[in-house]
Amino acid sequence: MNPTEIADALDQIARAPFDAATFGFSFAEATDNSVAAVSKLRSGATNKSDQPNGVLHGTRFHYAPALPGLTDVTLDALRTSKRSLKSKPAILIATDGLTIAAEHPKSGDTLHCDFADLGTQFAFFLPAAGKDRYKAAEENPVDVKATGKLAKLYDALLKTNPDWATPERRHDMNLFMTRLIFCLFSEDVGVFPENQFSHALFSYSGNKGEHAADTLIHAFTAMNRPKADRVGLPAWAAAFEYVNGGLFAGAITAPRFDPIAFRYLRDAADLNWKLINPDIFGSMIQSIADAKARSELGMHYTSVPNIMKVLGPLLLDDLDAALDKAWDRAAGLRAQLLRLSNIRVFDPACGSGNFLVVAYRCLRDREIRILKRLGELEANPQNVMFSSVSLNQFYGIELTDFAAETAKLALFIAEYQANARFADVFGRMPALLPLRDGGNIHCGNSLRLDWDQVCPPPLEGEEVYIAGNPPFLGKAKQDKNQKADRDFVFTGKIKTFKALDFVAGWTFKAGNYIRGRRAKAALVSTNSLCQGASVPLLWPTVLGDDIEIFFAHRSFKWRNSAAKNAAVICAITGLQNVSTAPKRLFDGELETSVPHINAYLIGHEDVWIKGKGKSSWGLPHMAFGCMPYDAGELILSPEERATFVSSHPRSEKFLRRLMGSQEVVKGVERHCLWISDVELVEALQIPPVADRIERTRIARLKMKDKAGKALAERPHQFREHIAPTHHAILIPSVTSERRPYLPVAMVGADVIASNLNQVLYDAPEWCVALIASRLHLVWIATVCGKLKSDFRYSNTLGWNTFPVPKFSDDQLAQLSVSARRILKTRYQHYPKTIADLYDPDKMPNDLRQAHRDNDDLLETMYIGRPFRNDTERLEKLFKLYAARVKQGGK
Repeated sequence: MNPTEIADALDQIARAPFDAATFGFSFAEATDNSVAAVSKLRSGATNKSDQPNGVLHGTRFHYAPALPGLTDVTLDALRTSKRSLKSKPAILIATDGLTIAAEHPKSGDTLHCDFADLGTQFAFFLPAAGKDRYKAAEENPVDVKATGKLAKLYDALLKTNPDWATPERRHDMNLFMTRLIFCLFSEDVGVFPENQFSHALFSYSGNKGEHAADTLIHAFTAMNRPKADRVGLPAWAAAFEYVNGGLFAGAITAPRFDPIAFRYLRDAADLNWKLINPDIFGSMIQSIADAKARSELGMHYTSVPNIMKVLGPLLLDDLDAALDKAWDRAAGLRAQLLRLSNIRVFDPACGSGNFLVVAYRCLRDREIRILKRLGELEANPQNVMFSSVSLNQFYGIELTDFAAETAKLALFIAEYQANARFADVFGRMPALLPLRDGGNIHCGNSLRLDWDQVCPPPLEGEEVYIAGNPPFLGKAKQDKNQKADRDFVFTGKIKTFKALDFVAGWTFKAGNYIRGRRAKAALVSTNSLCQGASVPLLWPTVLGDDIEIFFAHRSFKWRNSAAKNAAVICAITGLQNVSTAPKRLFDGELETSVPHINAYLIGHEDVWIKGKGKSSWGLPHMAFGCMPYDAGELILSPEERATFVSSHPRSEKFLRRLMGSQEVVKGVERHCLWISDVELVEALQIPPVADRIERTRIARLKMKDKAGKALAERPHQFREHIAPTHHAILIPSVTSERRPYLPVAMVGADVIASNLNQVLYDAPEWCVALIASRLHLVWIATVCGKLKSDFRYSNTLGWNTFPVPKFSDDQLAQLSVSARRILKTRYQHYPKTIADLYDPDKMPNDLRQAHRDNDDLLETMYIGRPFRNDTERLEKLFKLYAARVKQGGK
C-alpha cells in the first residue's frame, strides 16, 4: 500500500463505529500488513500484548483501548509495558473512540487528536506500516522535538479557536506563542525559578485545560507589571518576576484550550528547553506559525555551517588573525576587546534572526577567549564585570512582525546562553530581569526603507558588517508588490532590471551602503546574479570604480537542516571598498588567493559579457530551432505518423522527424507536419492533414499573445520554417550539470530542429569538436544563465562570445576528424542514448577517451599544451575575450 491508500484505509476506520476489541486488527490491516499476519494476530499466535484487548504487532505497533477520557493514562501504561519495552514497537496508540493518544517511542514525538482525524493524521502512523515518516534532521534532537510539539499545539489552538486564524488575529496568536515559548525556556534555564511557570499553569488550569486561557492571561499580566502594581491578580501570580522588555507590553490575551491542545502544552512543557540550539531558535519558532515554511516535522532553517560561509570570510577570519597576532601582548588584546565593542552587524533581511544570533555568539566566544588570555598574561588582571558586546550592536530588518519579534526573542536567548558561559568562566553574569532591549530589529520593507535610518553609518572607530540571506525569487515568481519594490530600488539607476532575481535589490543597496565607509557586506544570492545576462545588467553599477568583490563562494548547494533538506544553487559575494589586499575565492572545499575577483566569480579583471547577434570570432551563425506555436496540432507521435501514412500514403512527403532537447538527449521519437507554401494546396487535399492545419489555425486564434494570433494566417507551418540543406548540428538549450560534456548531435536534412535546441545549419563538422569540448562547457557554465543547476545554452551569450584562436586549415581538418571520431564512437554503442552514454558514472571508456583526445587537441591549439584545470581554461578564455573587447570587439 502507498501512503495515500493507507490514509484512505485509516479514514474508513474513523468513519465506522468504534469497537475497542477489533480496532487493533483493523489498524493492522489499514497499515499494510498482510492477511496472513493479521490472521495470526487475531488467533493470538503473534499477539504478545499484555494490555486488556490490546494488540502488539512485533516492532510495528502496540495498541490498547482506553476508558472514556483516559487515553493519556492508557498511553502511559503502554510506555511502561514490559512487552513494549522488549518489542520496541514503532508506534504506541491508545484510543477510547473519541480521542487518540499516540507516540513514537524512539523519538518521543506524540500525537493527540480526535478519533475522526485518524485518516488525516496518517503520516504519523506510517511507521506502523514499516515506512519512514521523515528523514531525521542532522541537528539537535531537542530542536526537532520542540518544533514538532509546538507546531501541533499551534494547529490544535487554531482548530479550537478558528477566529484566531483570521488575518486580523494572526498577530495575536503569534505573539501569544512567543510569550509562551519565552516562559517555557525561562523556567528551564534559571530566568524563572525551576518549573515556576509550568507549576502555576497546570495547577490552576483545570484537568483538561478549561481554565488555561485565564491562567495564562494572569501570568502574562503579572510579568508585564512591577510587583507593586498587581492589584486584581490572583495571589499565586505575585511570585512571577517583572519581565518588561516589551515582550508582554500591549494587549494580553490567550486562546481557549481544549483537551488535545492542553495535552500538547504539557508535552512542550516537559521538554528540556535548556538544550535548545540558540543558533536556529528563531527559525524554529517562526516555522511553527508558517505553514508554507513548515514540513511535517516543522523545521526549515539555515544551518550554522552555511551561515559561517558568510560570517567567516566577512568578519570572523580577520578577527581571529588579529587575535593570533596579539595573543602574547596584553595591549593588543585590549585593543581587540575595544574593537569587538565597536563592531555592528546588520542583516537587512533578518527573518527570525539566524545570522544575527550566530554573529552575536561568535563575538561573545572571542571576547571570552581574550579575557581568559588576559588573565594568563597579567599578574593583576583587571576585574571583569560583564560583557562589553551588547545586543544593541545588532541590527535587522524583517517584513513580517512575528519574525521580527521572534528575532528579538532569539537574540535574548542567545544573550542568556552567552552570559551563562561567561558566568561559568568568570563567576558572574548580569541580572536577567527585567529584560533589556533585544537588538535593533525593525519591522518593515527592507527594499523601501533607508538603511541609514535603521543602521546609522559607522562613526570613528566603528565597523559595520552587512550579512544575510535575502529572499530568492526569479522574475516569473515575483508578485505585483515585489515587482513594485524591485522597481522602487532600480528605476532611474539601472536601465534594464526586470529580468533580475529579487535578491538583486539587496545586493544593490548593500553596495550603496558600504561605499566610502568602514563597512563590508556579504550576502547569499541565487547563482543567477553571477551568470548570464544578469552580470552586465547589475554589477557595473554595484561595483563602480570603488567597490570590489573581496571574497566569493562559487555556485554550491545551500542546504538547510530541515527534514527534507531543501537545496538551492547559490553563490556568496563579499563586497568592500577597493583594497590592494589579495582576494579569497572559494570553490567547494578549495580556496584560492587571487588579486581580483570579477562578477562571474573568476579570478580575472572585470569583464562584462553581453550577448551578440553574431560571433566575434567568425564562427558559423547559430540560430534557435523552429517553434511550433501549434498547441500540439502539427506534432505527431510515431503511432500517429504510422496511421497517417497507412491511411493516406501521400502524407509521407509532408512528414519530418522533429527533434527537441529530449529527442537529442533521450532518444525520444516525434514527427511533425512540414509543408512549404507551394505544397499547401496539395497538402490540404489530404483530410487528416487539412484537419490538423485547421485545428492549428483555431488554436492560434485563441492565443492571448499577438504573435500567436498572427501565425493563424499560416497555420500549416511552425513560427520558423527553416530546414538544413545537408545537415544540422543540434545543441539542447538546457542540459544536466552532471554530464561531463555538453550534448551535441549532427542530424541529416530530413530532421527539423525545434526551438528547444540551438542549431547550426549546414555548418562544418569541426563545430562539433568545439561544442563537445571541456573548454566550451566551462565557458557556458560561467557566462550563460542556469535553469536551477542545469546548464542553459545561449547562442548569443555562449556561442557568439566564445573566444577561439585563429585556426589554420590544417587545424580545422584535425578538429573535423576528432568530431567524427566522437560521433562514430557513440554510434558504436547504439541504441544507447546521449543520456545513457554521458552519465558520468557509466560513460564508456572509449567515448571518454575520444573526448579527452579532442580536449587535448583543441587546447593545444590555444596554448601549446592541454590546460591543467578549469580555472586555467577560464583565465585564458577571459583573457582572449578582454583583449577582443579592447580591440573594439572585431
